[in-house]
Amino acid sequence: MTRTFDVDHVVLDIEGTTSATGFVVGELYPYARKRFRRLLTERAAEPEVRRAVGQIRALLDEPAADAARIERALGAWLDEDRKATPLKTLQGIVWAEGFASGELVSHFYPDVLPRLREWHAAGVRLHVYSSGSVAAQRAWFGHSPEGDLRPLTGQFYDTENAGPKLVAASYEAITADLGAAPGRVLFLSDRPGELDAAQAAGWHTAGVRRPGEPYYESGVGDHPEVASFAELEIRTGAGAAAAAPDVPVVGADEVRRAGARLAAEAARFAAFGWMRGTSGNLSVVLARDPLRLAVTASGRDKGELIADDVVLVDGRGAAVAGTAGTSAGAGKPSAEAGLHARVVRLTGAGAVVHVHTVAAVAMGRRRPGGIVFRDLEMLKGLGLPADGAAVRLPVIANSQDMDVLGDRLEEAREPRMPAVVVAGHGLYVWGTDLLQARHHAEVVQWLLELEVAAGRG
Repeated sequence: MTRTFDVDHVVLDIEGTTSATGFVVGELYPYARKRFRRLLTERAAEPEVRRAVGQIRALLDEPAADAARIERALGAWLDEDRKATPLKTLQGIVWAEGFASGELVSHFYPDVLPRLREWHAAGVRLHVYSSGSVAAQRAWFGHSPEGDLRPLTGQFYDTENAGPKLVAASYEAITADLGAAPGRVLFLSDRPGELDAAQAAGWHTAGVRRPGEPYYESGVGDHPEVASFAELEIRTGAGAAAAAPDVPVVGADEVRRAGARLAAEAARFAAFGWMRGTSGNLSVVLARDPLRLAVTASGRDKGELIADDVVLVDGRGAAVAGTAGTSAGAGKPSAEAGLHARVVRLTGAGAVVHVHTVAAVAMGRRRPGGIVFRDLEMLKGLGLPADGAAVRLPVIANSQDMDVLGDRLEEAREPRMPAVVVAGHGLYVWGTDLLQARHHAEVVQWLLELEVAAGRG
């Protein structure tokens, strides 16, 4: 029986849904088990490994647990098939290296890839939400029997950057991160509890029930059921929009108005000491299809910008030739314009702020694994509750290659935190529009200044 859905986004589970659980348990688990000891002893100083080890010690309630004890715990959790975040993190590191070396190739059921390609071509946006780490997910889709499938996918979510899969709030966080209406998202999974949580968040759901999978006998509850992706039909308004011949035109007046707004914001940040000299850059989205951003011109004093000190760039951050905002007087966009565009594509943001603050650089040095904030009233400025909420501000290594830096941002970002620190460099913050981006920047900077003042880290 064919099940038809009218949605813009499809979020995919992996084990039991796109791929055989038996492959993961029979091939990947033993592969990781053999390599945990080396990872824990030879790479213990790496931020991601160190953070996972700290989480394991906390779960064990053994602050002094050594590498041997942690390895035993990981083995026991593998035997239990426990969905522990630090286990998934360390598995992801090991598996990513195995896929990169060619020792591992992922598995997909034969009905999956033809449908994914068909939906992607029609304009459906495909994402992944799995208990496996983001690193493992990216490696899985990057090393399939048919090559690199990552161009088909948008966002990757796990239990660390989105939350537990049996909790509706996790799906609500993903909805917010995608900038989507809940009723425009479909979740495909083989686990009834996950489908229930997604449904409670307002998503469409379909249970994929494959013979031989662990949850086959559990059924899919009151959710629509399919035996394969071949029984799914996705219709979306995005496909029709993508095929429309009319391309939005950004006029000279619109670019100049954007330049005036960016100049005012830059003057504000420069007055705070966040954009000293010619450092930093700001952008605002003027069109989505194709993507067009107005970006502050490179090499200009950010405290003295005028409306003409702006450049119109495309989805790769390159100046759009022959359009307003690319005249001789406008100058050229910073190389970092490419990262602004990447952030917009990843998050759906309408504006991006990049400032060079002392607090961001100082805390990036103190906390290379990320900065955690909790139980602070100021968190309300990020849409989080003041009590009981903890959120991590990621810290990523710098690079002069914007593609590399963008990959690092994509892998590290926390959906509930609209910001990231680039180590030794500065702070990137975004929002739905220029005003919200400003507010987010001021809130995150306040949080960083509090950590510096408290001398923590």
